[in-house]
Amino acid sequence: MTINMRAWEEFLTQQEKELGKETVDKWLRPLKVVRFDACNLYLEASDSFKSIWFEEHLRHRVQTRLTNNNHKQIKVHISVASENSESRTDKRRKKSSGGSLAQPIFKLDFDDFDPEARFDTYIPSQNNLLAYKLLSESCGLDFNPIYLFGRSGTGKTHLMMATANQLKEDGRKVLYVRADTFTEHVVGAIRCGEMQAFRKAYRNADTLIIDDIEIFSRKGATQEELFHTFNALHVENKQIILSASCPPQDLKFIEPRLVSRFEWGIVIPLQMPEKEQMKDILIQRSEKADFPLDGSVIQFLLDTFGGNTKALIRSFEALILRTHLNRGLGKPPTLPLSLKTVNNYLSDLIQEEEKAVLTPGKIIRTVAEYFGIRMDDILSKSQARECALPRQIAMHLCRHELNLPFMKIGDIFARDHSTVMASVKQVQKGLESKNHEIAGSIRGLLKLLEGHR
Repeated sequence: MTINMRAWEEFLTQQEKELGKETVDKWLRPLKVVRFDACNLYLEASDSFKSIWFEEHLRHRVQTRLTNNNHKQIKVHISVASENSESRTDKRRKKSSGGSLAQPIFKLDFDDFDPEARFDTYIPSQNNLLAYKLLSESCGLDFNPIYLFGRSGTGKTHLMMATANQLKEDGRKVLYVRADTFTEHVVGAIRCGEMQAFRKAYRNADTLIIDDIEIFSRKGATQEELFHTFNALHVENKQIILSASCPPQDLKFIEPRLVSRFEWGIVIPLQMPEKEQMKDILIQRSEKADFPLDGSVIQFLLDTFGGNTKALIRSFEALILRTHLNRGLGKPPTLPLSLKTVNNYLSDLIQEEEKAVLTPGKIIRTVAEYFGIRMDDILSKSQARECALPRQIAMHLCRHELNLPFMKIGDIFARDHSTVMASVKQVQKGLESKNHEIAGSIRGLLKLLEGHR
């Protein structure tokens, strides 16, 4: 066995210890060794999935751990069998006819940002004023990076696109990409041997905006390139704006060196808009679409879909579309629509929302299951810690996730409203002091409840 092949086998054996034998047997051992020399190893994957998996999960490992007997890095080149099989006959034909061999096409298609997403169309709630003012007044240029986090529907993407639009109008070169697009660019550049083109495109931007960076979880090659892109831009004082569903310290399977850089500038949480802002958003959209809504219909939409901005906007857009479709069928409805007509047009969405809506009962049941106790234990008079802490956390979630009044929560838990206030305050204090038990429980429960909001 040659030195290079022995090094490859030793590398695979080491990966079995770190990744598991099943993973190595599925993704790595099927790679065919085509040829090798003193400093290069050429592999062939049976399909593009194995090639992409290698780039995402193994590329950063081979770059640091695969060396020859002179301790020099062995460069690994990987190709896909289907791409190589432009059969040798075709290749010979091209060569004999004087034609050049086709190369993989590398193209960077960046995500468009909605021109209607502007600061003057964003309606901030009191909780989101900091992010709004920071970005709208100075586009955040006093902090680098800016890291926004919040669950779906809190307005992260609108604010980032509004910033992109504003900076573009000011003559700055702005790149806005979703995290999955950035990943596709990295993988494509690696496969086509176009990393220089990739780096030139990203590092020449005045501002880089990346949405939903939690998608980078477990993507080693992408994280490696993001790290160097971040450093290159930051050193040149070029603005970086990022968004995620959670704060940096809660990101899973993201390299610590990246997490620390995300915290260099300012980290800003975004909260779901309150009912009044939801109403303003709906009225604004109604006026822009020239689609008037009756007061009773507005209230109905808020009551039914107002738990999440995306659900509310989706219902309104569906209402417009279905109204136009009925006009095309010769059934022109009169505007504004009646409550009965709205109910009829949105019946399927209403049913979906009723199944997914978060309620106090679902919160109590989820908390009970999380702590391994019964719902009756939470609602009981017991002051034992195994019941009291879950009860306090359930009250806190009813207050902060459902915006229920203290009196209403007191009715649900058969407690005086002052007891509820004290319980909510105690949990909040634990969160602010980063109490491990309370903070960890809240994070875990919010993930479990995510599908109901």
